[in-house]
Amino acid sequence: MTQYFSAFSGLTKRFWVLLCLTGVLLHGSEPAGAVARADLFQATAPLADRTEASYTAAFQAALKTVLVRVTGLRTADTDPSLAALVGDARRFVQQFHPAPDNQVWVAFDGAAIERWLTQNSQPLWGRERPSTLVWLAVQTNSQGGVVLTRDDSSELKLLLDAQATARGIQLLWPSAADLQGNHLDFAAVNAMPAPALADIAHRLGADGVLIGHASNATGSASVRWTHVFADRNSDFTGALEGVDRAADTYAELFAASGAFAPVDIEVAGINDVKDYAGVQSFLESLTFITRVSIQALDGDVVRFRLTTRGGVEPLHRAIALNGMLSPLAAGDNGIQRFQLRR
Repeated sequence: MTQYFSAFSGLTKRFWVLLCLTGVLLHGSEPAGAVARADLFQATAPLADRTEASYTAAFQAALKTVLVRVTGLRTADTDPSLAALVGDARRFVQQFHPAPDNQVWVAFDGAAIERWLTQNSQPLWGRERPSTLVWLAVQTNSQGGVVLTRDDSSELKLLLDAQATARGIQLLWPSAADLQGNHLDFAAVNAMPAPALADIAHRLGADGVLIGHASNATGSASVRWTHVFADRNSDFTGALEGVDRAADTYAELFAASGAFAPVDIEVAGINDVKDYAGVQSFLESLTFITRVSIQALDGDVVRFRLTTRGGVEPLHRAIALNGMLSPLAAGDNGIQRFQLRR
């Protein structure tokens, strides 16, 4: 992304050096999460035959799958406000090739789709996607059961993984060593309170946790779910409802909508060009930010002006999810302030 820098008086020599070196350091770099972003705009769809009409139908079906992921809306595939985009699906296709089982794999122009959604006041959910660890206790007989691990190949686990892919979220499954190291088995997962299981999930690197209790490991199982993320805790039932409700929650928090507007923030603890480059690269990687410019420098504090969609709340949530910056009390002028973590 092209860098924009605002001119202002009183710039220090250190600022000019920082500015110049950063241009060199950032040149040609790829924003964090670019691969994940590309994955969001790829999908497969059934291909009836090799006629033009069949390809058009397949492109439209694949784009519907993509729109569910990038808007965060479960019903995006049938939303009338997105019908014009779906009808013009072929225009957004960048690559396609045959896939197994009479399917076609399609990669769409993500930047163009993001522009369309933004220009048409539709929600856009980018790379800001929490990871979710699943504790799923499955009843196997009247005496007990098992906790599913990443090596499990049951029908229920495969369906949950497929639904997570369809919604664009990442499920993490514990390994056998994770269970053993945390003294977890079927009885323990059934008895342990949700906050305790969430704490273990966080130690294992997850942002959120899904806790499930299933009647069996088939696709028709009755499953009771609890989803815990940040200060949110909700319960629901249904085999795939855990994945869908988790995705709904994340989309509600991280999908941005509304007009673009400037937001100023200050970041403290920027001591050298590496610090500055890391912070600027992170801010530019956020989907709802289109421009990052420098407004002022005072000691180790840099004031950035962001052109952002959705206001301050999505910004705070995305920053909290990444962990690079920790929030500070707002300044006297109301500017949001953060500290670079070491």
